[in-house]
Amino acid sequence: MSFPKVEIQRRPSMALFAVSAMAMVIGSYLFVLLLAAACVYIPYLILANSDSFSPQIGLLFLFGIVIAVAMLWSLIPRRDKFEAPGMLLDRATQPRLFAELESIANALNETLPSEVYLIGAPNAFVADRGGVMGFGSRRIMGLGLPLLSLLTVSQFRAVLAHEFAHYYGGDTSLGPWVYKTKSSIVRIFENIGSVGELARIAILGVMYMVVATLLKGYFIAFLRVINLISRKQEYRADELACLVAGRKNLIDGLQAIHRAAVAWNFYWNNEVAPSLNEGCLVAVGDGFQRFIAVPEISSAISKDLSKRLQEEKTEPYDTHPPLRDRIAAAETLSEGSAPQDAQPASTLLHNLPATELKFVEACVPDMRPGSLQYVGWEDVVNRFTIPAWQKFVNEYAEPLQGVTAESIPHQVDKFREIGSRIRDPKGMLLSPPQRTARAGVLFASALALAMIRAGWELQVAPAVFRIHRGDREFNPFDAINQLMAGKISREDWVARCREFGISELILLPKPGADQPADQQQAELFSVEVPKT
Repeated sequence: MSFPKVEIQRRPSMALFAVSAMAMVIGSYLFVLLLAAACVYIPYLILANSDSFSPQIGLLFLFGIVIAVAMLWSLIPRRDKFEAPGMLLDRATQPRLFAELESIANALNETLPSEVYLIGAPNAFVADRGGVMGFGSRRIMGLGLPLLSLLTVSQFRAVLAHEFAHYYGGDTSLGPWVYKTKSSIVRIFENIGSVGELARIAILGVMYMVVATLLKGYFIAFLRVINLISRKQEYRADELACLVAGRKNLIDGLQAIHRAAVAWNFYWNNEVAPSLNEGCLVAVGDGFQRFIAVPEISSAISKDLSKRLQEEKTEPYDTHPPLRDRIAAAETLSEGSAPQDAQPASTLLHNLPATELKFVEACVPDMRPGSLQYVGWEDVVNRFTIPAWQKFVNEYAEPLQGVTAESIPHQVDKFREIGSRIRDPKGMLLSPPQRTARAGVLFASALALAMIRAGWELQVAPAVFRIHRGDREFNPFDAINQLMAGKISREDWVARCREFGISELILLPKPGADQPADQQQAELFSVEVPKT
């Protein structure tokens, strides 16, 4: 999609803000230099005008030199050590995505970033990275996989336009200067803090407190001014995004970003990460769309969004304005005539399954390339859930021998001992209560398999887990947790099993005596899951 170049109204105030930001940066270095000089010169002046040598003044002079050296050393700019924030994308493998990037860049008469990364955060960003104080730096862009999953193409264009607007406004050129100045001031606090032990002597303590107080006061003022400028830059970037991609697309995109930010970590930790331990990767983007659409989750996110729109206020140290204020400012702008594309933004990624596999292999620590198998959500039950249960039950079958669903309460007292024999997950050291809980999962997995053999159906989707027969549902994992916690008695358990007709289900049915042992074990846990 090609966007025409837009006519942008100049904002002299933005130039003033940029000059103010540079003034604060330069002023920071001048302030520290003067303070370092004062730490040496004032004790020297006192010492030079004293009639006799005072050990305390001499010590103060030496202490002033130490603090001055610590501040000046902290002030020296360091080379930016850039670490890739995600998976590097390129035009050859992602032609449609880069075509969109180029169209938005051309609309603002900007060049494409040198590097574009797919990142695992529900966000997008641009920056100038590398070099020293911005010299020798290069443009980079990060695009969040969660956003590509939730935004439409039109909304995604608005987000891209917002990010390119930061390039247009020169915000990213100022960024390295501001960032390095912040880092230098933080290093000053750290380094003079390391000599704080010397300040126990009374007169040294006075100098230390004066220097620390002056630095703290300046740093607070610096952050207030810089973050005020940052908020103004966000409003300007929103304005240009509306001009390029449409007001409604930006507003909808901002709200979608908030939705993604609220839900993403919970989704990843509970729906995606467990599959990685079994050598599978469930469809990440498709699953996130489904997760957000679950009524209970959608309702909770909507309530959180409404609360934020009503209650969020601007804080002096915020780099971004409140969402409510950004939406209100955007609504005052003209809608524009941006073309609409309601397709998911994930359609811009070529060969999405392969891209998600490479993304996880690149971004998850210790993930060996080629070790994961991609699984669509329609295949999760047969290719991930059931095999994982079968593997677990096969490995620890001994305590399940002769146990029926109704007799599980008699085994609960043995869970602690059984759990102690179950290996900890790779890279984890479980506590005794956690091992006991794993024994409960073992028995629940075996009961779930037994129920499926008896005709119950299993449905697994993001935030959805149902074992049902007709309109009757029974979740053995929840039920055994309640049994272990004493929330249901043994009598209640038995009554519940009889109510659902599962009392006589055998967790580990005896194989036929005329079959070879390995075939017996294989067939014992072979479960054909009905299609739901």
